[in-house]
Amino acid sequence: MPVDITRYPVQQFPPMNPLIIIPVYNEWPHLRDVLDSLETSFSHLLVVDDGSEERDYLLLLKEKMIQYLSIPFNTGHWAAIQAGFRYAIYHGFNAAVSFDGDGQHLAAEIPSILHALDDGYDIVVGGDITRAGMTKRWCWQLMNLFSDLDIKDITSGFRVYNRKAMESLLSPACLNLEYQDLGVLFTAKTMGLRIGEVPVRMAARSAQKSRVFPGAFSILRYLIITMIFILARKL
Repeated sequence: MPVDITRYPVQQFPPMNPLIIIPVYNEWPHLRDVLDSLETSFSHLLVVDDGSEERDYLLLLKEKMIQYLSIPFNTGHWAAIQAGFRYAIYHGFNAAVSFDGDGQHLAAEIPSILHALDDGYDIVVGGDITRAGMTKRWCWQLMNLFSDLDIKDITSGFRVYNRKAMESLLSPACLNLEYQDLGVLFTAKTMGLRIGEVPVRMAARSAQKSRVFPGAFSILRYLIITMIFILARKL
C-alpha cells in the first residue's frame, strides 16, 4: 500500500541533517568501523538488518544507542532501503542517504551528494568509476543505452534521496524491484524525478565478495533480469 503521509509528524529535519540508512545482511564484522566513521559527523543513523543469520549485532547497536529495524527474514537490499524510507518519512526527515555496511562507502563523501540536492535533483548518485574494470564499465554503458539514463556508476548504492523521491519510490510500482540500482533509477525517471550524479571516492570493500554479485552467474542473471524489466516498462 502507498504511504499515507498525512498521518506523519509535523517535525521536519532540513536536508543537510539527513537520515543515514545502512542496510546490512551478515555484514556485522565490518559494521563497527562503518558506524564509527559515520557517528563523528552525523547524528541520525538507522541500521536495517535484512534477516541476518547472526544477531549478536544487537548488542553493538544497543551499546552505541543506534536506531535499528530488524526484518525477520531476508527481503532483499531494496526492500531494506524502503523500510528505511518509511522510517525517515514517519520521523520527518527530508533527505535520506543509503550507505552500505561493507566499508566501501566513505562518510567524508556524504556532504558532496547532499549539496547536489540544492541543484534541484530528487536523487543524487555518488559514483566512482575507478572501482570497475573494463567489463563492468562496458556493462554500465550497455545498461545506460537501454535505459536512457546518463549515470556513469549505474550500480552505485551510495545515494541521497529527498522526501519527494522517498514518497514516490514507496508506491506499489516500486515494491517488487529486486535490485536497488538500475531498476530504481529507471522507474524514478519514468516518474519524473530528477536524477544527478556526483563523483566520489570509494574504498575497497571490506567483505571478500559482493553479496549482490558474488559471481559471474549472478552478474549474467542481473543483466538479463534488468534488460527484461526495462523492455517491459518501455512497451
